[in-house]
Amino acid sequence: MDEQRTTEVDGAAPQLLSEDQVRETLHKVALFDGLGGTDLEQILEISEPVLVEADEYVFEEGDRGDHFFIIVRGDVELRKASGSEMKRLAVLRAGQAFGEMALLNQTPRSASAFALTDTYMLSVSRESFGKILGGDTLAVRLLRNLSKALWATSVRLAARQAQQVRSDTPHEALADFNRLLRTRLLPRVTPRVSGYELAASTLTPRQGVGSCSWDWFLLTDGRPVFLVMKSVRDDVFSAQRLATLRTLLRNEADEPQTSLGAMLTRVSGGLRAAWVDGLSGPVSCGMVALSEGSAEWVGAGDVAGMIVRSGGASRDLNRGTPSAGERPDHVYESAVVDLGARDKIICMSENPPNLVQLVTSVLTGGYTSSSRDALTKLFARFSQPTAGGPAPTDLSGAVLTCTRSTY
Repeated sequence: MDEQRTTEVDGAAPQLLSEDQVRETLHKVALFDGLGGTDLEQILEISEPVLVEADEYVFEEGDRGDHFFIIVRGDVELRKASGSEMKRLAVLRAGQAFGEMALLNQTPRSASAFALTDTYMLSVSRESFGKILGGDTLAVRLLRNLSKALWATSVRLAARQAQQVRSDTPHEALADFNRLLRTRLLPRVTPRVSGYELAASTLTPRQGVGSCSWDWFLLTDGRPVFLVMKSVRDDVFSAQRLATLRTLLRNEADEPQTSLGAMLTRVSGGLRAAWVDGLSGPVSCGMVALSEGSAEWVGAGDVAGMIVRSGGASRDLNRGTPSAGERPDHVYESAVVDLGARDKIICMSENPPNLVQLVTSVLTGGYTSSSRDALTKLFARFSQPTAGGPAPTDLSGAVLTCTRSTY
């Protein structure tokens, strides 16, 4: 690639752009859709005018990004290297913006931006944008994590598409995107916890859309927490919703918690506070925190939570609460259950009407040698069609077996 050419703020540019032109342009930017006049004034205050002459690069593919650009007048071509040639991706004009990923992370530019004509723009730096967001807050950290995941996923998806010629339908492309992003959420290993035998996994069939996942993390008191979650809606943003919930929970876990219920209540409220229509959505989840001889459970939405005693008795832990992010005023309450040797806690992303019968038939109707064996058999049963509808295309679950008794 040629020697890097970067834009400089042109001191003559402010006189060429009237304030009315700039304000009118900001109203057209899709990223700012729904923002009020006060919000747009804040963005205007941190914007710098930029003039890029025709046939010059604004930035080049692979450069580290630290500015976002809004075109006020002129034309910019986005182009990407394809072998020895440059492939045109799009031509952007007044009222359009580009480079927005740089507002959150200094990820490499995924394409080059080339001025076709003398182009007058507004430039917003990552540093200035971070200040009006409130600095290094939970919301900003969440957005940064999401943008990192999306950037890495887009790289992997582009690499896969370059290696094979495909004729995917829109549904297949959606499934590919969600599965790739969801794969980045899945833990690489299941941890070892003294006093327990553990198994957790996600079933990922080809026709699945990547709408569920599992995770684990540690609380400040040392207790491991196992999480199973499912996006209520299956669409292009399913995996992003899972990533949002996971990130919020992991950030909360860095602070002392009075209970899992209080933790989930705060996270659910955070989901609603950052709600974006069409993008955001509720997420069903179940969480189990393990202690010596006991476990704390909290659930949100339509996930399966159940305890099966070694003698065959069982108890459904789900209380029919709303999904996380569904009701901002809901207060979640957790339950603590004592565990004896060989007692099992089951958490699954699907909650069929015959849950108790289905689970007990698997765990007490036949020999299960381990938590892994039990989870494999539960996946086989849960993935079968039910009388009320088709079989689920995605499944996540965990089987947590207590190996010693304290009561």
